[in-house]
Amino acid sequence: MPEKPEKLRQEAVKHFNKTIDLIQEGKPEESLESLQKAESAAHEAKSGAILFHTLKARGQILQSLGRLEEAMETYSFSLETSYKLHSEDPENELYTDTLRLNLNNIGNLGNIFLRMGNSTLSKQCYEVGLEICQKLLNFYPENNFYQMYMGNTLNNLGELLFSVGQAEEAREKYERALEIYEKLLQIHPDDTEYLSDKEMTLNNLGILFSQKGQKEEAKKNFKEALEILEILSKKDPRDQKLKEEIILRREELEMI
Repeated sequence: MPEKPEKLRQEAVKHFNKTIDLIQEGKPEESLESLQKAESAAHEAKSGAILFHTLKARGQILQSLGRLEEAMETYSFSLETSYKLHSEDPENELYTDTLRLNLNNIGNLGNIFLRMGNSTLSKQCYEVGLEICQKLLNFYPENNFYQMYMGNTLNNLGELLFSVGQAEEAREKYERALEIYEKLLQIHPDDTEYLSDKEMTLNNLGILFSQKGQKEEAKKNFKEALEILEILSKKDPRDQKLKEEIILRREELEMI
């Protein structure tokens, strides 16, 4: 006879709480075993809330253990699941928060793979995030979080493509990212985060053009990036790092 949903939910919560205790005790492998039981019970109980918590914990435990490919699979599954449930119930704050968390998780994992030199898995992470984010933007085209995520991930993918010699593909990603930042800045012209993101992508484009020998295009992008750095420095005159970056960019421009 099938167990009642309420009993299954209680079972899932019990195993999830045990998972947390095992993590705090420094027993990640045992915590994964307990988490699997919590996840199975949550599936049977059809409890999205508990399931999301188990998936979140599983991805983070796997990542902490260095089992990054498994973490990527977990984040991808959790992202697709949360997107599906969010589509069915877009007003549910848990689904929205989990969706955004999963986008960040898989994007951050893509950055880790990129730093490790694993361009294949890094690209896979970025593309999964971009695919879901684009679907969300089709419904919420003015949503600042999704626009910013799309811009940042396109920039990161551009850096990856440039690093493996795909300059034209990288340029296309950078230019799409710039379009997003410019749209955001039309509404929020003084937002320092959007300004910083735009400056970063302009600088990346400057580097790309410079290495291709397109000096005028490189100068144009470097100058725009420099102007933004100067704006940011005026907003925060105590930031010494910004002052150093401005000096460095001026020197780079003079060398072109």
